[in-house]
Amino acid sequence: MAKYFTDRDLLVLDFFVAGVPPGPLYKMSFNDLKTMIKNSKMDETNTNLTPEICLIALVSYTEAFFKNQFAAIVNICPQLLERFCSRRPDSSVTIKDLISIDLDTKNRLGFILAEKYDFGSPKAINSLYFDLLSISVFSKDELLLYNRLLNDRNLLVHHGGIYTMRYNQQNYKKQKIGNRIFFDSLVISKASYQRWATFVNKIVGKTISVCHKATVEYLKDKKIRLVKERRRAFEFLDWYE
Repeated sequence: MAKYFTDRDLLVLDFFVAGVPPGPLYKMSFNDLKTMIKNSKMDETNTNLTPEICLIALVSYTEAFFKNQFAAIVNICPQLLERFCSRRPDSSVTIKDLISIDLDTKNRLGFILAEKYDFGSPKAINSLYFDLLSISVFSKDELLLYNRLLNDRNLLVHHGGIYTMRYNQQNYKKQKIGNRIFFDSLVISKASYQRWATFVNKIVGKTISVCHKATVEYLKDKKIRLVKERRRAFEFLDWYE
């Protein structure tokens, strides 16, 4: 027998952060960075800081995407929380959180839940998406590469790009930076930024695809029929061009 989850007074975009599906929201920021890189030029000292700044922003937008995607899936299909909570029995939201949104969780539970978790590493992301949808976003090789991106981003944000002992140990197990530590700095060129951008763009696209497939399989397995606005929101969740 089919299960139904009924709503009233909900619009299709109410399930998404900022009222925009996670894929298109990410792509807008991604394309803005692409334009900035394209239009950037060397300054009088023959340096170009735009790729560095854009790399920091790229990681920020990518982390936000994983959080927004997770939240949207929960908002659209809260039945998935039965599986998630069975794997994370300590999962909870507080009464204070519910009061702050007037106890209306029809389309906001995912926002509250996602905010409680760390989406800042590929290991954490894989764990959260596995517990929700039984999928892994990052393969073993992709996980290692994304960690390298995070190391570059953290070096730029926390050390101004100047090489540290920790960065050397994390990234140069075979080839040491040597006496360049604490003196030289990481340089992000247009080409290196574009390589990272191509990589994360692929990961985001793959995430959207596997999330959609896994949710469809869950709905079929549990014989769940999404009502009109949730069904339309779920279709929007697959958008990414």
